Amino acid sequence: MLTRSNILADFIKNNKLTLAFTFVVSLFSNLFTIIIPISIGKFYNLTFGLNTHRSQVLDFLPAWFWDTSPRFLTFFLVLIFLKLLFDFLQQFQVGRVGEKMLLYIRGKLFYSQLYMPMQVYDEKGIGKYLLRHSGDLKSIQNYVTKGLVGFSVDMLLLGLVFTTIGILNAGLAVIMAVFLPIFGVLMTLLNRALHSRSLAQRNYKSGLLSFVNATLRGILSLKAFNRLAPEMSRYVKRSTKVYEAGIRYHQVRSVIMAVIPGLLYLMLFAILYYTYYRQQQGQLSLDAGSLLTAILLLVTAMPVFRRTLRVNTVWELGKISFSKLLLVLNQPADDDRPGAEFKFKKGEIAFEEVKFKYTGAQKSIIYEDCFIHSNSLTRVYGHTGSGKTTLLKLLIGVYLPTGGKILVDSQDIKQVTKKSLRKCISVVPGDWPIYGKTVFEAISYSRKADKRPKAEVVLERVQSSCPAATRLTLDTRIGDLGCNLSKGQKKLLAFARALLSDKPILIIDEPFSGLDIPTQVHLSKLILELKDMKTIIVLEQDAHNEYLPADYTLCLGKNEIQEMVDTR
Repeated sequence: MLTRSNILADFIKNNKLTLAFTFVVSLFSNLFTIIIPISIGKFYNLTFGLNTHRSQVLDFLPAWFWDTSPRFLTFFLVLIFLKLLFDFLQQFQVGRVGEKMLLYIRGKLFYSQLYMPMQVYDEKGIGKYLLRHSGDLKSIQNYVTKGLVGFSVDMLLLGLVFTTIGILNAGLAVIMAVFLPIFGVLMTLLNRALHSRSLAQRNYKSGLLSFVNATLRGILSLKAFNRLAPEMSRYVKRSTKVYEAGIRYHQVRSVIMAVIPGLLYLMLFAILYYTYYRQQQGQLSLDAGSLLTAILLLVTAMPVFRRTLRVNTVWELGKISFSKLLLVLNQPADDDRPGAEFKFKKGEIAFEEVKFKYTGAQKSIIYEDCFIHSNSLTRVYGHTGSGKTTLLKLLIGVYLPTGGKILVDSQDIKQVTKKSLRKCISVVPGDWPIYGKTVFEAISYSRKADKRPKAEVVLERVQSSCPAATRLTLDTRIGDLGCNLSKGQKKLLAFARALLSDKPILIIDEPFSGLDIPTQVHLSKLILELKDMKTIIVLEQDAHNEYLPADYTLCLGKNEIQEMVDTR
């Protein structure tokens, strides 16, 4: 079972060099962040002729680097350019790490979603999982770049600042050591309150996205039945819940954003008061240049303090997104489960007390013992809801039986890989989406030019009875999921795709839906030409079809097989 730690450890293992280089350039960037304030303190002493014992701590380079103001200014200009260079490298590397993490996690996420059991989508819908590719991935990217890499780099810089200030004056270091744990405890408490509000906001957003996705996919029905106003009302209610959850979230977040700078300035006040008090007592061990250096270091470190105090928010949001992501990644990979390779022999199909039950359903669909012969045409008929479409999905392994066995050439389809099984089964579906930009891509799933001649022959074959003005070409644009096509054109492309793949088992769902009589007659002849070479299963509501006589008929009713008749 995948966990957040597993994912991060695997990512680190595969990107060791990138991460190592990121930390090296970050180290140099932080060093120059420290050196620049120290250099300004040295310049202060150099300009005003101060040369106390304390200022000698600043002499970390040979004197000829800055023994005169002109040399110092040259040296300082070099520091600025080096700081710019390493800041650029640091930002670029952190961004690169984030993009690599997205690349890695996107691949795992989409793979899991492709191979997720259809029952999961049937139960929860597709829209619920779209957010994983947007907001959740962004939160995970921030978790890595800001919460892990960025926080590590910031802690390194704060360590350098703390050490340098400790060298300059131990009292200033003690003040920082007292304040920082207090900040940490307070921010932890506030971020716990933020976590629950953030989780609620995410859930409402996810639900709203799922609702919008389902609504827009059914826009034609909504317009046709004047359901736009009710759907808008439902949307407003859901959107209001998202708004209210967002307000509750921002209440806590605003407190955090206000408290952070207040706490930091409170620490700066304590340092200034300490400096004033020690000076009044005549016990101040800081010279002017060192005091200026300490203040500059603190001012420089202020944004870093803010980031480290806010990082808990990044972690909490990242944890929420990881938990949602892991729900997807840990779904059983139904289409990728191990099994033997299916070996086609004749195409004989046997049902042995097969049962299937949808999640939440009261009753199972039962397919009692029956046998589908090879090299024949079997019509499976029954009213809507009798289990025809479920039977189709069981045969191609999209669903798995909850009881009994389906044997194809004496091989239990539960025990073979779904990929090897589907290599032997073509499907002409009723209303499944059509993929591709053009007709050629839709029927061949390819863009290779060498496949075009055969595709063109098959396309012409299925359209030969259609009027010339309505015929499609290989380069016809079909629109998103075939939205530019009529129902009949989609059915013709489904036939063309099945014939082009030329697999030994052919399943046809509602074969003549949306087609005119001449086309029905023509396609019937094509199907009958194939029945002596393939196992053909036709799913229809009617027991008889004058254009397409069957060798066997199988009746479904009351969610079970009622009878099988030899009609030869």
